Amino acid sequence: MPTVKKNVYKRLLYHSVPYVRRIIGALVCMVFSSVCAVVAPWLLKNIVDDVLISKNLVVLNFLAIGLVVLYTLKSIFYYGQQYLMSWVGQRVVVDLRLRLYDHMQRMSLRYLYGRRIGEMLSRITNDVAILQGMITSALIDIVVQSLSFFGMVGFLLYINWKLTLLTFLVLPLAALVLDIASRRLRVVGHDIQQQLAGLSAIAAEALSAIRIVRLFATEEQEYGRFESQSNSHFRALMRGVQTNAALTGIVEVILISALSVILWFGGRLVVSGELTPGELVAFLGYLALLVQPVRVFSRVVAQLQQGLASAERVFEIMDTESEVKLPENPIFLEKLSGEVEFRDVSFAYNEGLWVLEGVSFAIRPGEKMAIVGPTGAGKSTIADLISRFYDPQQGSVLIDGVDLRRLDLKTLRCQTGIVPQDPVLLKGSMRFNIAYGCEEATECDVEQAARVAGIHGFIMSLPDGYETEVGERGVTLSGGQRQRVAIARAIVRDPRILIMDEATSSLDAAVEQDIQDAMRKAMAGRTSIVIAHRLATVREADRILVIEKGRIVEEGSHDSLKGAGGLYSRLCALQFGEGNGSASR
Repeated sequence: MPTVKKNVYKRLLYHSVPYVRRIIGALVCMVFSSVCAVVAPWLLKNIVDDVLISKNLVVLNFLAIGLVVLYTLKSIFYYGQQYLMSWVGQRVVVDLRLRLYDHMQRMSLRYLYGRRIGEMLSRITNDVAILQGMITSALIDIVVQSLSFFGMVGFLLYINWKLTLLTFLVLPLAALVLDIASRRLRVVGHDIQQQLAGLSAIAAEALSAIRIVRLFATEEQEYGRFESQSNSHFRALMRGVQTNAALTGIVEVILISALSVILWFGGRLVVSGELTPGELVAFLGYLALLVQPVRVFSRVVAQLQQGLASAERVFEIMDTESEVKLPENPIFLEKLSGEVEFRDVSFAYNEGLWVLEGVSFAIRPGEKMAIVGPTGAGKSTIADLISRFYDPQQGSVLIDGVDLRRLDLKTLRCQTGIVPQDPVLLKGSMRFNIAYGCEEATECDVEQAARVAGIHGFIMSLPDGYETEVGERGVTLSGGQRQRVAIARAIVRDPRILIMDEATSSLDAAVEQDIQDAMRKAMAGRTSIVIAHRLATVREADRILVIEKGRIVEEGSHDSLKGAGGLYSRLCALQFGEGNGSASR
């Protein structure tokens, strides 16, 4: 744990380096603010000895003016330290949040799909926000209170070293309590953030699936889950409050007990003439003020432990490398011809459970290839490998004769269009959704893509045309309309490779026919890969690959495969009543 903690501190310091000038300015303000705070109690000695006892009015005037000037300067420096450190803290948090968000976008799909989205969002929002508090207020408290603490100790030693040594006999006990409590607070901090992340995850899941929740009338069940998690988070917070409150109280009792002992011993020194009354008052004043740094330290310990717990959760994500490694010297294919080749490709999401095994095939530029097979045969995995969402464990995928692992990913994906089974539209206008990811697309390009997809007429019938806003995930559109927008979005960039991944599987027969017409226009002149479970969409393909249990079992045209008596023939018999006699049995 010490190594981890040291590493977290080092990494947070690294993110603060660009703002070192402001940090130095803040530290200067902290030093002068602490000096002003430390000098103030020393004036008590002069008030008692020179004013109350010696009746010196000149000193009284000087001290009165001096106090006003001293605390005015203290306020100015306090403003400086607060503003500068808050600026640095907020800026570091923004940088961290941006880096974390960017890293999440580039992480492997296997990792993202294995996590709850609400929990991931909690890392970006809640954990990073806690870090901000640690970087700003905690750092200020540590520096200011440390300077004040050691300054006060210096004055205590100067006034009377015997009383000071007696005072510090109790400090090891306070340090022991701090150490025990800090370890407990670290555990509690982890628990608090974990429970809060779970709370966010449950809310995100229920709200994103609100139609399903209402359809199955499980509102009470979801409320129960949220209530249970809320209570778990509440209990974790209360454990943190209990630990922190107990720590603060114990330390305060220890210090007040010491103050009583010092008062008794110091009073005897004044009676014996070893101390002046003013020196004893100043000593007690410093000792009373010394409680504040120690109390703040106890609070900062709790804040630091929660901050470190959040930092570890943030850096855990940032340290998780994507399985898809970017090449050091990528190859840029500015204009793809559209040749696709799989060479003995094997792939598994989980070790040893092969989804594809020894798959080899090639698609010529401009060819229309269909991939069919039962559910779970590995069809969509082939599409994911072509887009390089994953890398195969064995074999290679090549585009225009170049291994995908050597290609520049952005250049590849900008020339690859995908129409998924469940197209996700983003909150924004129709134009925004069609041109998404293609910043150079003109209004003419967007409208031409919409015409090819057969959605232009519908868009123009809307009140605001292409500027009409669609709901989040496109819930204000029908399934067929969303699919047409997805087709337009795929072709607006004029991709050389177009993948239709079960693009009509969730549509009814009438809408499916319309979408097939749009797909036919979209695929013209492009290397096209149609992945389908329903065979009505693949009859016109130049070639059909039949996949079963991760292997290619048949290859050919619709007519040749239909009468071959294999898996394709059986699928035709099931769906259309077609196939040879043996296939229908």
